[in-house]
Amino acid sequence: MPAGGDPVARFDRLAAEWDANPGRVAVARSVADAIRRDVPLRRDMDVLDFGAGTGLLSLSLLPDVGQVTAVDASGEMLAVLEAKVRTAKLANVRTLQCDVRSDPLPRAAFDLVVSSMVLHHIPDPAAVLTALVASLRPGGGVAIADLDHEDGSFHTDPQGVFHHGFERSEIRRLAEAAGLTNVCTRDAHVITRPDSEGKPQAYSVFLLTGRHDPSGPPLTRG
Repeated sequence: MPAGGDPVARFDRLAAEWDANPGRVAVARSVADAIRRDVPLRRDMDVLDFGAGTGLLSLSLLPDVGQVTAVDASGEMLAVLEAKVRTAKLANVRTLQCDVRSDPLPRAAFDLVVSSMVLHHIPDPAAVLTALVASLRPGGGVAIADLDHEDGSFHTDPQGVFHHGFERSEIRRLAEAAGLTNVCTRDAHVITRPDSEGKPQAYSVFLLTGRHDPSGPPLTRG
């Protein structure tokens, strides 16, 4: 079983060195590429990056959208992102420290919600998905990446881990129950790490997309 515990404390502790891990940077780039592949981005979009951390995904998508609101419960992770924003003099990125388990998000405020490798750190992903959908404007959509279900070996530090990834059928069911339509999942990335015996083990990452508009077309390009 996943260990659980407080994920915020873990991410506060790791914030300063987070971007030094090339694997994390590669995941963010691949997820951004998958979003660009599957979602028709526009330069006037208001985007919410849920669990944005140090902004690896936010900044990758920034040239393709209008404004990014980077939300995270970890103040230390957001501080790293804020330093990047100041250095690059970015006017279209804002940060919001918020734990969606207890703090409400702005309602009907965003055109797109994105997230990468966050839901497995959430005790109740169904409730969070419902909150994320409520933050969308009519016709808005989500693009959420996370681990496919794995055997529990992915995390060497289990603090703040509540799920060993997700079965795609289950995450689609949760997304539909939260109010999304035209929900689909596609491959986004493969992470290769050594197992306890030093042998390489592959962990696949999916991208889930869906639309908050029962009468509208699918969010994805096709």
